[in-house]
Amino acid sequence: EYEARAEDLRPVTEDSMFYFSPYIKPGGKILDIGCGVGVAISVLNKKGFQATGIEISSKMAGYARKRNPASGVMIGDFLTKEFNEKFDGVLAFAFIHLFPKERTSQIFGKISSTLVPGGVALISSTESPESKEGWYIKKDFNKKEKRFRKFWTEKELRKSIQKAGFRVLDLKKFNDPFGKIWMDFVVQKRVIAAKPRGIR
Repeated sequence: EYEARAEDLRPVTEDSMFYFSPYIKPGGKILDIGCGVGVAISVLNKKGFQATGIEISSKMAGYARKRNPASGVMIGDFLTKEFNEKFDGVLAFAFIHLFPKERTSQIFGKISSTLVPGGVALISSTESPESKEGWYIKKDFNKKEKRFRKFWTEKELRKSIQKAGFRVLDLKKFNDPFGKIWMDFVVQKRVIAAKPRGIR
C-alpha cells in the first residue's frame, strides 16, 4: 500500500525536501531513517545530495532499492545500527511518532550521534490537538491492523527536541492529501566550543 501511494505523496515529499535541503551543504551526505519505499531519497539525490537509507522492513527496503539503485539502502534497526560515518543531515520523516514518548530521548540521542557537529535533522510528525499514544487503526489504509502511534502537540514536540540539546532553526506546517497537518522541524546539533589551552 505504501508503494501504491508513493507517487501521490511525491509532491508533499518534494516540498519538505526543498524546505530542508538549503540547510545542508551542496553534495552533503544525508541519512534517511525509516526510509520506507525511498521517495525522499530519490528527491534528495536529484538535488545533488548523497542520500542513504535505513529501513527495518525488508519489503520496504526492496522498493527503496529498486527506486534508487545507486544509493545505499540498509536493512536494520536505526537505534542499534553502528554507522561508520557521520552525516551532514538526518531525515526523520514521519518517524518519531512511531515510538512511545519515553523512547524519544534515546532516538534524538542516536540522531545527534549520527550527525557531524553543526549537522541538521528534519523531525517530521503530524500535529495533534492533544497528547496521547497507544494502538490505533491507520484509517487511511485498506488494511485495518492496529499500529502504535504517538500523537504530538507542537509545544510538546518542540520541548522534547530542545531538551535533547538541539536548536530549532525552523518550523513549517503543511497539509497532506489525506487531511493531516504535518510539522516539519529543522533542528541543529549544537557545536561545543573547544576550551582554550590551559583551561580545565
